[in-house]
Amino acid sequence: MASKFRNTNVKNTVQIIGFLLGSGIFYFMATLPPVFLKRFPMPWMVCWSDPLAAGACPSGTIQHFFTLGSGVIPFFAIGFLGLIAAFFGRMTCGWLCPFGYLQDIFFRMKVLAKWIVVALVALIIVYLCWTSPMFAGYVNDKGKLVSSPLMKLFGRGRFAEFYKWLALYIVIFGALFSLFFMKFKKFTIGNHFANWLRIFFFLVPFIIFPFFVNDPALSIRGPWFCKICPAGTTFAAIPQFLFAALPKSVFPLFGLDTASPFIPYGLASYSDIRPMGQLMFGIKISMLVLFIWVSTLSKRVFCKVMCPIGFFYSGFNYFSAVRVVVDKKTCRSEKCNVCWKVCPMDIKLYDKGSTSHCIGCLECVSRCPFKAAKLVRPSFLEWVFSRRHYTIAQKTSTEA
Repeated sequence: MASKFRNTNVKNTVQIIGFLLGSGIFYFMATLPPVFLKRFPMPWMVCWSDPLAAGACPSGTIQHFFTLGSGVIPFFAIGFLGLIAAFFGRMTCGWLCPFGYLQDIFFRMKVLAKWIVVALVALIIVYLCWTSPMFAGYVNDKGKLVSSPLMKLFGRGRFAEFYKWLALYIVIFGALFSLFFMKFKKFTIGNHFANWLRIFFFLVPFIIFPFFVNDPALSIRGPWFCKICPAGTTFAAIPQFLFAALPKSVFPLFGLDTASPFIPYGLASYSDIRPMGQLMFGIKISMLVLFIWVSTLSKRVFCKVMCPIGFFYSGFNYFSAVRVVVDKKTCRSEKCNVCWKVCPMDIKLYDKGSTSHCIGCLECVSRCPFKAAKLVRPSFLEWVFSRRHYTIAQKTSTEA
């Protein structure tokens, strides 16, 4: 039994380390000379603006070059991701990605943990509605709409606008949080439908919009996918708004320099950016609540239908040096379905199209009772993926 769950225990440990490295205690490495990791894209999804991220987001990095135009191509970022994918396919998603790990937690949450998370998110949203404009505002004497948080509307005695927007917030977020009180069955997103969705998100907000559509707030082309990315909302937007509530005088208590310990190039994450949280920010927060709810019902929704980096990696799953394959001669498919039950991506390994969604967690390889799920790996990686713990594929095995 210990051997059966060895891979799970190792993977969980590595995921925790990846979470801390990607968005945790290693934030000081972002500005540590001479490397300055914040200038380099990481192989997982974590926002560049995350005040605790050691490196840059590959999605944001690539989009930034798209917005520059003039045929500028991010060769380093694409080549870096391609090199990793050529060796490991999507294994980075399954073992290191902070946002992937967070989705695993959301889906596995028991009742008490779920309500603790819901209550915490609700409290954060109350604070954001009070301190940032989001949807709220008023029309000034010149007939111009001025964005204003509830805090300022109340402080300036604009009670009519205050109660109007307060009621709207209650309706919007009340409707979203009511979903958590309803009973819904857990569901699986099919491979075919997921493929169409991720093609849409990859082509439209990730490539087409940054190339051709101006950001109205900046009057230039912008990284549109970043504006709807729940990873950016979770790891960057919300922490930055929370940091803004802290006075600089308290930072030395945590051993932090008030000059800007989080983000390089002199950008302070705790400079008051709350007035910037307007309409698009309100939409992002609403989408995050909806995303958390869906993530409690279906495994790794973002990874399966939305992540552009995962989509990029997925093409390498068919020929990467390390990859999972299925021996269809020994696979019992629907009669067994152990691979489906243990898979964090909710895929049946034997189904057509499943290979591109596989994140190489190796749960199916370590638990398949018929040893139909197998691992392809170079011989020099025997010390990492040994035959003692994993079924190593022969040439007769095939991908789905």
